[in-house]
Amino acid sequence: MKKIFLSAFLIVSTGLYSQELDEAYLASLPANVRADVLDKIADREVQDTAIYRRPSSMINKPSSSSKRFGAQIFDMMQTSFMPINEPNFDSSYVLDFGDTLEIQLVGQQNSIDKLSIKRDGSINIEGIGKVSVVGLTLESASNLIKNKITNAYIGIEAFVTLVNIRDIQVLITGNAYNPGIYTLNGNSNLLHALSMAGGVDDTGSYRKIDLIRNDEVIKTIDLYDIFIDGKSGFGDRLRSGDTILVRPSIKMVTLSGAIKRPGLYELKEDDNFSDLLKYGIGFADNADLQSLRVERPIGELTTFIDIVDLKKINSIEVQSSDNLNVKAFERRTANIRGAVNRPGTYTIAEGETLSSLVKKADGYKDNAYPFGGVLNNNRALALNNIAKQKLYTSFVQKLITKGDQLFASESLPYILSELKSSEVTGRIMAEFDLDVIEANPNLDTTIDNGDQIIIPIKAEQVYIFGEINQIGAVRYKPSKDIDYYISSVGGLLESSDAKNIFVVHPNGEINKLNNVNRLSLFNNRSNDIPIYPGSVIYIPREVKSQDAEMIASIWAPIVSSTATSLAALSVLNKQ
Repeated sequence: MKKIFLSAFLIVSTGLYSQELDEAYLASLPANVRADVLDKIADREVQDTAIYRRPSSMINKPSSSSKRFGAQIFDMMQTSFMPINEPNFDSSYVLDFGDTLEIQLVGQQNSIDKLSIKRDGSINIEGIGKVSVVGLTLESASNLIKNKITNAYIGIEAFVTLVNIRDIQVLITGNAYNPGIYTLNGNSNLLHALSMAGGVDDTGSYRKIDLIRNDEVIKTIDLYDIFIDGKSGFGDRLRSGDTILVRPSIKMVTLSGAIKRPGLYELKEDDNFSDLLKYGIGFADNADLQSLRVERPIGELTTFIDIVDLKKINSIEVQSSDNLNVKAFERRTANIRGAVNRPGTYTIAEGETLSSLVKKADGYKDNAYPFGGVLNNNRALALNNIAKQKLYTSFVQKLITKGDQLFASESLPYILSELKSSEVTGRIMAEFDLDVIEANPNLDTTIDNGDQIIIPIKAEQVYIFGEINQIGAVRYKPSKDIDYYISSVGGLLESSDAKNIFVVHPNGEINKLNNVNRLSLFNNRSNDIPIYPGSVIYIPREVKSQDAEMIASIWAPIVSSTATSLAALSVLNKQ
């Protein structure tokens, strides 16, 4: 008797293609395997193809992994110092030199004139003369022009439209990401200008950005008013000659752990930890309010300040580089279903075991089959997925590498198709007999967060799949061996591999029966492998290869997947 556990025998082929695959061979492959082979060849061709790129004038802002709150607002930046995007203007837009108005007269006299505002701030309307509009809002200027035309003409209605917006130049300096002189349109505000410059650099302040006009600070912007409170006041519209000065950051403090919006925040001089929590929208639902801690770096060391009373949190002065960490309660869950009295998802404590979860579910039902219990684990599932993909990829590589001994095998594409379609499980071996666990607690398995347990009903059949005359189930009979069950379904097909017969026991353990040839199958060596209710006997298709272990490595996950699926189906059918 030879025992095999679920482990993938991974072989990575490094051979080069000796020649192209012919179309007839490709057509003979199963559709899903053929697609993977073609993709593999295409990937190789792409790797071998020289790549030529044309020069680009784009200025790309490098992606940043900064956890600083608000940094994502400035992910994009302008590609040049010239205006590309024009902000929408409204009736409050203030006119100035360089703007162009279109005046349309309708009535006894019909005309359309485009008039640019001159340096003296006026436009010259035919038949009326100069009208000073600089410094007026678009709405006020429109009303002024309409009144003058109405007073000068009878039966004429005027329509005023702003058709061209002036350009302005502003200096963005200080701790901006890309400081410089930018040409904008006259409807731009401070936030729009900052966006064109890529925002604030890593050491700049979001809380203190000055708008300087005629050498005086006319307004200081706090971007948190916009980012957190949603205020729409982006500041006054910019004028040509304005300077936007981004000051250095003030206090950078981290908020981490069980917080609704963790991140790196900038605090003003008079801000405290309560303000920091407000910026992070408060505690998450799983926050442990008795475990707040301030981690404060001092030189090469880090000191820890535990906050026992949340009401006294502001008694600790905030320092730059502090990290306020809020521990989270670890709420771990596991699911149990099948032949238990109370199936469902349960909260589990750290270190909780399989037997305690079964007890939470009020134990097994009378028809439960603990020996066939299944424990699926997420980490095992991830590892098995990786192993299966590597195994599949290595054999696909062999298909397109002529000269390999497996290339000539007609059955290899078939088992590759079976492997690709088989469902990966995260099953791990575990003891489900509560009496056995009570006698030896060391056999109890620790449950992880997200684990799934399936308790099937007691099976009265033995399942037989693969290269046999009749696939299906045979009623279990005690003391009967493999010979009996294979004979009950009409024996093996000529395409079967009698040298690699697998038996999967209900507990997930896999045995492989090794026979010299087909005629030696029916001898007393098969009695070495016991058969239980719910056992799965799998007779694979023969693959011509001198390396039996390599072929067994590709059948093992297929057989395991089939057995686990049968256990799950027994639960579904009962439900």
